[in-house]
Amino acid sequence: INLQRRMRVTGLITQGAKRIGSPEYVKSYKVAYSDDGKTWRTYKVKGKDEDMIFRGNVDNNAPSANSFTPPIEAQYVRIYPQVCRRHCTLRMELLGCELTGCSEPLGMKSGHIQDYQVTASSIFRTLNMDMFTWEPGKARLDKQGKVNAWTAGHSDQSQWLQVDLLVPTKVTGIITQGAKDFGHVQFVGSYKVAYSNDGERWNVYQDEKQGKDKVFKGTDMTRTERVMNHHLAVHQGSLPGHDAAGSLRRRNAFRMHRGR
Repeated sequence: INLQRRMRVTGLITQGAKRIGSPEYVKSYKVAYSDDGKTWRTYKVKGKDEDMIFRGNVDNNAPSANSFTPPIEAQYVRIYPQVCRRHCTLRMELLGCELTGCSEPLGMKSGHIQDYQVTASSIFRTLNMDMFTWEPGKARLDKQGKVNAWTAGHSDQSQWLQVDLLVPTKVTGIITQGAKDFGHVQFVGSYKVAYSNDGERWNVYQDEKQGKDKVFKGTDMTRTERVMNHHLAVHQGSLPGHDAAGSLRRRNAFRMHRGR
């Protein structure tokens, strides 16, 4: 892959495919990188002069993510499949940022973050009809259609929407947006944010001055986008939102990678 300029590459997501009905995928691979496309360096095991062999996919459908610690800084990135199921068939995505750092959407709106990565404590069905299910995968900014957001099945403060980012990522902000359900304006007025490395043990984002859980202001109408620009300070793998008021939400998250 030619990135056109030197970039900081922090990770890689791979996926197999079916060819003539047969599952094919890359089980393991090496990664090399270059500044000019001629002289290549293979990514090494940290602290050793040994090529790193990354674990790839176990089937043709589920994505597999690997992170680079330390990140790669290069213009060209090359993948060398090592072990494949049948033919070496690959779909992939690079994760990374400009060398100078950036703040950019992680992919809720664009669909880069897929539905299976977004889960919730409960869901709501309008008129108890399956066709009007406000499921977590619909919690995407500016989503169109009659059902275009996530709505919790209950209105208490224990409800949550969770995003699994697959690889450790520095999150610098969140955009939230409400929606309408059969003409009724609904939105999240305020919320808390928690983060986790394993999806089991959670830390609630703190108000540094007051030393207690930070309560963020949400939106006050369906079309307004409110941006939360607070760094989560550490790299994390999951990002849930705990509703403090209201129950309907669309969202996008931002990331930033800085030099180390």
